[in-house]
Amino acid sequence: MDHRPSCDIVIVGAGSAGCMLASHLAGQRGYRVTLIESARQQRPRTDGHRPANWIRLLGGPEDWNLSTRPDPGIAGRTMRWPRGRGLGGSSRINAMIWIDPRPADLDRWVPASGDAWKSDELHRSAHHVRNIVRPERPTWISESSKRFLAAAENGDGGQTMAYERVNRNGRRWYPSSLLEQVPEDRLRIVTGTVDRIVFDGDRATGVVVESGSATETVVCEKQVILSAGAIASPTILMRSGIGPSEILADHSIRMRIDSPGVGENLCDHLIMPVVFALPDRQRFPSQWTSRQVARWQTVRTGPLASNLAECGGLFADNQIQIHVTPTHYLTYPSDRAAAAMTIGVNATHPKSRGRLQIDSSRPDDPPRIDPMYLSNLDDLETTVAGVRLAREIASRTALADWIGDEILPGAKRCDDRTIAKSIARYSQTLYHPCGTCAMGIDQRSVVDARLSVKGTENLSVVDASVLPQVTTCNPNAAVMTIAHHFAERLLD
Repeated sequence: MDHRPSCDIVIVGAGSAGCMLASHLAGQRGYRVTLIESARQQRPRTDGHRPANWIRLLGGPEDWNLSTRPDPGIAGRTMRWPRGRGLGGSSRINAMIWIDPRPADLDRWVPASGDAWKSDELHRSAHHVRNIVRPERPTWISESSKRFLAAAENGDGGQTMAYERVNRNGRRWYPSSLLEQVPEDRLRIVTGTVDRIVFDGDRATGVVVESGSATETVVCEKQVILSAGAIASPTILMRSGIGPSEILADHSIRMRIDSPGVGENLCDHLIMPVVFALPDRQRFPSQWTSRQVARWQTVRTGPLASNLAECGGLFADNQIQIHVTPTHYLTYPSDRAAAAMTIGVNATHPKSRGRLQIDSSRPDDPPRIDPMYLSNLDDLETTVAGVRLAREIASRTALADWIGDEILPGAKRCDDRTIAKSIARYSQTLYHPCGTCAMGIDQRSVVDARLSVKGTENLSVVDASVLPQVTTCNPNAAVMTIAHHFAERLLD
């Protein structure tokens, strides 16, 4: 078998971070890059570009269809954790919300790096990423969202916003589009699942890729970069012998580095839907008429242009975020879904931490995900306060004259105890897992200020897993900012 380097850099994972890295390193800096992403079934072109159809992709061939373990913090429920597969990663199936990294988030990364990262450099990377992505303002939002914005804009000291979208001319846009401009001789795309990293001593030299019954070892000269996300990156490290010693021993994996922080520090935003009935004539469509399709195709507006999570804001000194949808959050797009709107609330800086572990040494076996939601009671108290805030906003004239009864949690659940029980029963992931290969200067951190895996050479992690804590708002822009910062300043 030929183990000579076939490229300079191997990037594992073609999500938002991996595509940004491949575009920058191969297209602008001239490295020979091999980008590895899992196989997926091609989706219909119409589903791929119509913004409102994203929710129909969850649970389909674009989705890894992961689930958590039963979680005591949410009434022992298991929870679906959608993760995208194929070029673009989770950007293939997300709601396209674009929120620039909050300055406070960028500034928090500085001490986590031991002051090696500079705030002004991070702000410049965030600015460059915004210019690359060019998010758009919405061309259409529902009457529910308009009324929420009118009701919430005064009296809370919060910041309301109709969310910008990762669209181009009203069509869904994917970070994988960045790869189209890269010269073919500098970028090779390999389809398959990465089993493990190959080492020569402490130096990472490549990865083993499985595709069906075939196995290929991709060897590189300079760097192996894991950008497979907060779920896959730590599992690849563990299968490669880097992780908690007891977990590796349980699966007969030879320990290379005892790194107890791999898979720990798992953090996610947990959203609680506060759902209000609407008159049936105000129902957001779950099936598209030919007129609605034509409207979107010709002028890029109408309900098909909605990303469903249309607007929201930050409240309570940025401790609570709100997402508003013109639907029943838990039942749409079922044809039986009630006519409703949802004011979803979440704690922006959750203190609860979970963990992720491999369940076997085989790359196709899903990991064991234990989010441990609401294990820190501060998160529950903040979410209860968010429910009360949603109700207070809904009581104002702009909304009160529009909505009907509260469906969920329901007006009878008015004290902290009954609201908390509803949160445990009905809250959902906001699809923002991070932290499982956290950057830091303490012994439990996994990567250092260069995003290099501690104890190794030429091995880095560049994705949401390196965030010490989840960002204040939706993390996609922040993840791409980190990828840009790495490509510009940290790789060399």
